[in-house]
Amino acid sequence: MKQLSHSLTTPLIALIASTLLATPNLVVSGPSASTQQPAMAVLPPLNKSYREAKVETDGDILTVTTGRMTRQWKWTGRGLVTQSVVNADGHRLASGAGQDADWDLGDLGQGKLLSLLAIEDDDERFTSRHLAVEAEIAYSALHIKYVIWAYPDAPGLRTQLWLKKAGKNNATLAGEVSEQLALENDPKSIITWGYKAGLKADQEPYQILDTEMLGANHEVKHTSGLLVDYDGQGLVLVKESHAHSQLESNGCAVGGFLRKDKLLQVNGLGILPQDIAADFKFCWANWMIVFQGEELDAQLTLKQFDRFRYPIHPKRDVFIMANTWGSEDMQEQCKYKAREENVLREITACAELGVDLLQIDDGWQDKKWAPKPVGKPKGKPILLNGDKVPQEYTVYPDGFGRVREAASAAGITLGLWHAWDAPLNAIKTNMDNGDFKAFKLDFAKLTKKKDLDHLYKKGRELVKHSDYTAVVNWDVTEKMPRMGFYFGRDCGNLYLANRKASTVRERVLYIPWQVLRDGWLLSKYTNLNKIQLTFQNKDQVQPKAKTDADDHPHAYNLAITLMSSPILFLETQLLSQQATDILKPMIAKYKAEREKMYQGYVFPIGSMPDNASWTGFQNHNPETGSGYMTVFRELENAQSKAKLALHFIAPGTKLQLTNVLTGESRNAILNQEAELEFEIPQAPDFAFMKYEPLL
Repeated sequence: MKQLSHSLTTPLIALIASTLLATPNLVVSGPSASTQQPAMAVLPPLNKSYREAKVETDGDILTVTTGRMTRQWKWTGRGLVTQSVVNADGHRLASGAGQDADWDLGDLGQGKLLSLLAIEDDDERFTSRHLAVEAEIAYSALHIKYVIWAYPDAPGLRTQLWLKKAGKNNATLAGEVSEQLALENDPKSIITWGYKAGLKADQEPYQILDTEMLGANHEVKHTSGLLVDYDGQGLVLVKESHAHSQLESNGCAVGGFLRKDKLLQVNGLGILPQDIAADFKFCWANWMIVFQGEELDAQLTLKQFDRFRYPIHPKRDVFIMANTWGSEDMQEQCKYKAREENVLREITACAELGVDLLQIDDGWQDKKWAPKPVGKPKGKPILLNGDKVPQEYTVYPDGFGRVREAASAAGITLGLWHAWDAPLNAIKTNMDNGDFKAFKLDFAKLTKKKDLDHLYKKGRELVKHSDYTAVVNWDVTEKMPRMGFYFGRDCGNLYLANRKASTVRERVLYIPWQVLRDGWLLSKYTNLNKIQLTFQNKDQVQPKAKTDADDHPHAYNLAITLMSSPILFLETQLLSQQATDILKPMIAKYKAEREKMYQGYVFPIGSMPDNASWTGFQNHNPETGSGYMTVFRELENAQSKAKLALHFIAPGTKLQLTNVLTGESRNAILNQEAELEFEIPQAPDFAFMKYEPLL
């Protein structure tokens, strides 16, 4: 039996519906041409549970619960419309607003409910196991699948529309609303947020996060999330799309959020009328999450739901990566570093340092996406050490065999770069021949639905081909719509930005405080350990480069990345012996803790980084009350001591603090503001601590 899955082309076979539905006639008709009013059809009986998640029907009411959130819908004859959204304490947070359905695609007329079913599913192993509910509805010109994912014990639900043509005629859409609900009370505030992709080091103002208050009659576009605060409880909405707040175009109909008094609408379907075909195509999914407490509690529940949606698989997703592109400046120099001779040296250096994964970037391939035997660069670029790139040089004379064997012997995993339009079969062949496990897919231009679907399917097929041992690190280094911050992470993580030390080009310069600020702001509304933050070799900073990277210790620059998925965007063989002697033991001690770190949720603490702050990250595990901190006294900060408030730990709590790098421990008690005092005598410097509550 075929499971409910995120297949891009294949609808569920009708046998499932006929097996699971007990009601023989599900057709719901509107009034006839006469004045006869047929009785409202009753939903087919459903009563299915998966752990805490449950779905049931009663008359025309559909109820879905996760154990922490319950949402009810009513079948209206035109669709399913929300009746209530209730948190675990029974507080009603939202309801329907008099509309006929939670979606508004224009006047579709009466609908026929073709099927309603519920099964356990995991989206072909791309998400956590959940209870999947699906309603298929036929309108005169359009068929809709409305899919609900209920993860057991999750703080929210995921809903998604799928569309296909009802016949041979082209479909039309007179509306683009995929979710709408009425707020139960007047909120204290509604804040929206969105992150920037393609952020450059010379951009002013330099800030990756945009936030905006949503007024009573206001619309915001190109944002990802919305937080409704009822002063002690509330709702979070997230659009699972590639929206970001400086798109060069609207992408694939990313839309935004609209408020009309108490009515909230999520606009932008991710699909245009010309994209609707004879098979079902997915629209952007929506997350609806409930929280109790303040904004910080909302951020935690958002991250918890995010991890249900995009779970971490430790053997696949946890690694320190190095990449061959980042130690040189110009294109031909960087491509030269992808050749076999250099990669073999990198494998040895990565193993010595403790790096887990070495990714071979652009420069290894011929026009057919096979390893090329010879490289012939354009022009006469000069390498950093003054040597010229040869006008012809050996790349991979016998394929990937030697680097595969060397990596296996050294305990190093290999990754490989491709452009986004490389043929799937060619990537699979390279995966098999080189045993590659991390694929950077670059240059994507996802302004059309067919391109987005094609690339997303390609990523999933690569993961499946590897038997779920490989990942895709989606490149979001440009403003052009790519995968985005809330879409596609079921395939891997996000490669955030190019940051180089060996350049005077201001747009891509490595500036430590900017990397720290990126991570600090990203950790508000995303799980930071699904995003790659950059470490660079500050010894390669060029004369006249507008960066103070060389004023920061190597250990400080590495510490910036430790709450993320660290990427050493450089050749490890070019690190000095002094740098290696500093970084190697630090990496080893981090790796001894990181399994526990990946079980926690990362939050910003202190002030926003500006090169003069006390700032940092708190990685907290709400199950154990323990966690980790990286605390930074920035370069231009003159204060050797500071008090930083911690999150989710009550004032007066006694903690055991252990310096991860030195092993030294001490006890401390949080003051009445839940603060700890830190002392860092020199600037810039940092502390890497773990904490455990003491009874």
